[in-house]
Amino acid sequence: MIDSTVPVVTPEAPFADALRQAIARRGLALNRIRTHLADRGLHVGVATLSTWQSGRRVPREDSLAIVTALEELLQVPPGWLTVRIPPSRTDPAATPRPYSVVDYAEALTRLLDRLRRDAHGRLRNVTVLEEVRLGPDRSAHRRRVTQSVVAVQPVDRLIIAHQGEPGCDAEKLTLRALSGCRTGRIARSPEAGAMLGELLLDRVLAVGETAVVHYEIEDCAGLPATEYQRFSEWGGMHYVLEVQFDRAALPVRVHEIRRRHTSGPNLVHRELMLTPDGRVHVIEASAEPGTVGIEWEWD
Repeated sequence: MIDSTVPVVTPEAPFADALRQAIARRGLALNRIRTHLADRGLHVGVATLSTWQSGRRVPREDSLAIVTALEELLQVPPGWLTVRIPPSRTDPAATPRPYSVVDYAEALTRLLDRLRRDAHGRLRNVTVLEEVRLGPDRSAHRRRVTQSVVAVQPVDRLIIAHQGEPGCDAEKLTLRALSGCRTGRIARSPEAGAMLGELLLDRVLAVGETAVVHYEIEDCAGLPATEYQRFSEWGGMHYVLEVQFDRAALPVRVHEIRRRHTSGPNLVHRELMLTPDGRVHVIEASAEPGTVGIEWEWD
């Protein structure tokens, strides 16, 4: 469980200051931190940790797994350290663009500019419980979500993305707040058949504060679906996905899928069994950046 009392540093504080304060708060020596990380199969030297907390060096992209493990070890919110790592000075393109793990990232980025670009990346998912319901027409007509988040920068809203099936009319996609939030502005991309919407919180979350929201997305386009993927740009969330098929329209095969990118190759492709009432699920304790989902075949 994440300790709700995080080190007192400003949201703009650099990585070194935040790391130094987090280490001091936990009272751990660098050699003990190194040992804890090694027990998880992550190897970093005391000298490297020292240069990170002094500010002489910052972690590189290949060290992000270590920083994520440090967040858990030091009991700070997911992303609290990661978000402070500056982009590479030698490679401006190394800064990830928003939604880079999906193939409709360009469309979502344009929609984000119509809403609040500065709201992107200020929250990290802690737990996501998601149910996708399919109708007798084989369409994924409803997606209901319970989502807990933690702020890594002050923020008062979540940005929710959804893409319909190929050829979807984006005007038939609807975002509805159920509790813990209220529906804000909606932007749609007819070309991508996608929607980006705001869920407004009742107050501004400070760094380390959490919120739980409940919402649903309705898709009235009525187009048959063959998969559902939840994407995560930063990873670390506990994720549960359940798909409910209509008893009048059951698939013949179902598989769990995991990918680095929505249209990339499968890293996991594991057959799943339907329950007698037409349900199937996957659980991921700590999702990596990329996608987790379920695909199925009708005939």
